[in-house]
Amino acid sequence: MTQDGYANGGAATAAAADRISASVDSLAQALLGTDVTRQPLSALTGFRTPGPPAPAPALFDHWLTVSGPGRLAVRGLGTLVAADPVTAPAAPSATAAVDRLLARYGHAPVRGVPGPPDAAAFHLPVSAEPSAAQLRPEFAAPLARLAAGRQTLTPAELPTGSGVQIRLAVPPAFHALTVRGGSEQLADQLAEVADELFASTGVPPRRDWAVLSAVLADAVEAAGVLYAGVAAVEIEGRPSNASLVVARHRDPAPITELAAELANSRPHAEVWTVILPSGPAAVLVQGRTAEVPGLLSQDGARRWLVTSVVQAFLPLPDGESVLTVQLGTAQGEDWALYTEVFADLLRSIETGWDGVTAPVAAAPAPTPPAPTAPAPTPTPAPAPTPPPVLPPPPAAPPTPPTRGTPVNIPPPDFNPFAPPTTPATPAPAAAPTPTPTPTPVAAQQPLDPFGTVTADQPLDPFGTVTRNTSAPAPAAPTVARPHLRPPRHPRPKSSARAARAPRSTSRRPTSTPSPPSPKPPPRHRRPKSSARAARAPRSTSRRPTSTPSPRSPRPPPQHPAHRPPPHPCGTRSRKPALSPAAGTPGGCCCPAGPRPRRRRGSRSRSPYRRSAPGGCHRAARSRRPSPRG
Repeated sequence: MTQDGYANGGAATAAAADRISASVDSLAQALLGTDVTRQPLSALTGFRTPGPPAPAPALFDHWLTVSGPGRLAVRGLGTLVAADPVTAPAAPSATAAVDRLLARYGHAPVRGVPGPPDAAAFHLPVSAEPSAAQLRPEFAAPLARLAAGRQTLTPAELPTGSGVQIRLAVPPAFHALTVRGGSEQLADQLAEVADELFASTGVPPRRDWAVLSAVLADAVEAAGVLYAGVAAVEIEGRPSNASLVVARHRDPAPITELAAELANSRPHAEVWTVILPSGPAAVLVQGRTAEVPGLLSQDGARRWLVTSVVQAFLPLPDGESVLTVQLGTAQGEDWALYTEVFADLLRSIETGWDGVTAPVAAAPAPTPPAPTAPAPTPTPAPAPTPPPVLPPPPAAPPTPPTRGTPVNIPPPDFNPFAPPTTPATPAPAAAPTPTPTPTPVAAQQPLDPFGTVTADQPLDPFGTVTRNTSAPAPAAPTVARPHLRPPRHPRPKSSARAARAPRSTSRRPTSTPSPPSPKPPPRHRRPKSSARAARAPRSTSRRPTSTPSPRSPRPPPQHPAHRPPPHPCGTRSRKPALSPAAGTPGGCCCPAGPRPRRRRGSRSRSPYRRSAPGGCHRAARSRRPSPRG
């Protein structure tokens, strides 16, 4: 199935431009061989500068004449192409262009086909079919970067009647196969391209290329193609070809609907929505299979050519047309390079508009309804008797308006000091006897195999039971139940608590306060020594004056000769030392014997700090001498 078979709407119109692009790829694959003069890679990418692009003047600032070819070479930019279908002159004729080319290169058979050449004889344009999803190229990074948010440019203002015009910059490596003009201008342009491509060959290859490109003139005009070109470059020592086709067709769908339509009509393509300086656009990547007719090949065998295609759909400002730009190549190894070229080409597109909106199609006139048979006139029912009309009550005489502030005058017997009296309350009227309401009888419920509906089931607020349910019965009046609390029995008091005095009920005691306790006598201090008595008396401003108590004098220090002899174990004691015979068998005075020394660093704790020099475990806990000497 071809793309024409399953496409609809704007996609069906764009399929005609796809066939022109596939035909250019087939001609390039069959005719551009090794003897073709190819341009270097700089002709394809030399106009791009590294880093962020510098602000360039608007493309509409360059003047292009109406009678010219619609192209202008701009230094550092490429070839400026004008797509202005409104001001284009009469379309060229394929037959007239072919006759002019044969007159220039000589009347001879083209690719061995006798007779006047035409498109049907060479099976042009070729069919274009979508390839399988496995042959679809990747959506390269240069194309994905187009989806990043950026500001869009306002269309350039054009004089009224100019419509929508398009300007774009094409790399100089592409040779134009279309021209703005008649058959004579088209023949001259195709002859110039043939001379550039086959500069090192003879006349037959030039004639074949020029004539086969001219027979597509009628199909190009019918498909709405504004520009078609072919590139023959040399990349890393190997030949590489590419085709570029720019077309315009009518499609008033917005970009969201257009992208959805493309995704549905081309299931094997990958469709993205991007933002270009000229506005939002839909970009798709797909594989395409085109036919190479046997008359075009060298050996006469029919072949199929698989190409990688990237295509962009840009809605124009008038709201009724769409611009399509597509690039295809059969060299898949150069796909990344061509996607960069295509992304730069899309960024260079600028549009101009005269501000005239597209005419809205008039709505169809409403169809009058078909006449029907008159319906029988129904017999009017007797009108009901109207109720008697009561006369309106007489109007009250108008009250003359009063002036000033109204004042209430009390009656003559008004007593302002009398106590207020309560107005008599009228007796309440007897309540009417309520009429007993008959109890509703529940209807018979159908048999429910699942048990979800039961008899006399109230309405379900959640909607699970919707029929055969009765209204909820009125709730019986609730009678308040009296709260009965058991009496509390006082706990009997014990004999000890009963013997106590009754507690006073007042918070503060009512007895007479007791007198304050007498102040204790002052303390008597010890008498000061002779040395301290010679000192100046201390100030008694803060402490109360009292008579110091006598202090016993300190005994004079003893002479070393009169001190008791030291203990043989090293313990200072006032008791006389015992002989070794009086102690333990080890010779110590202690009954338990000498205690072995504790090893240094041990963590065991003992009530003794360290053993005495004699090894007695009765050594003092501290080596500090006694204050008593």
